[in-house]
Amino acid sequence: MCVSLLVACGSASTPTDNSGDPAATAAPDAPAATAAPAAQALPPHMANIKGEAFEGDVPVTMKVGETYVFTGDSKGWQVGTQNPELVQVVQGGTQDTYETNPGFTALASGQAIITVTSPTNAILTVMVTIE
Repeated sequence: MCVSLLVACGSASTPTDNSGDPAATAAPDAPAATAAPAAQALPPHMANIKGEAFEGDVPVTMKVGETYVFTGDSKGWQVGTQNPELVQVVQGGTQDTYETNPGFTALASGQAIITVTSPTNAILTVMVTIE
């Protein structure tokens, strides 16, 4: 068995004119790199399903782009709406190696009603005002 190893050697070079800036690079005319501002994710609105009732943020006022998540005993619950132009519902369930909770995301301003149906067909509603 033959193994070859390639080693790259470099040398540090000092630019001929660094204008007195010890941090200057070999390309003094290149624009300075700037870090993009960090995006800040807002936490979702949440309602805990306990038995066949909600605990938490119900009813809710939210902004376009915000998310609402049902937690607690939410396994097997189905989320629906008659306002798909205002909210996008997401069913919870098994995703490869983890479980997700059901919820929805606000798409446009207005008022929507979200229905959450339990595995035993109990129906809960959430009134949503989207600003």
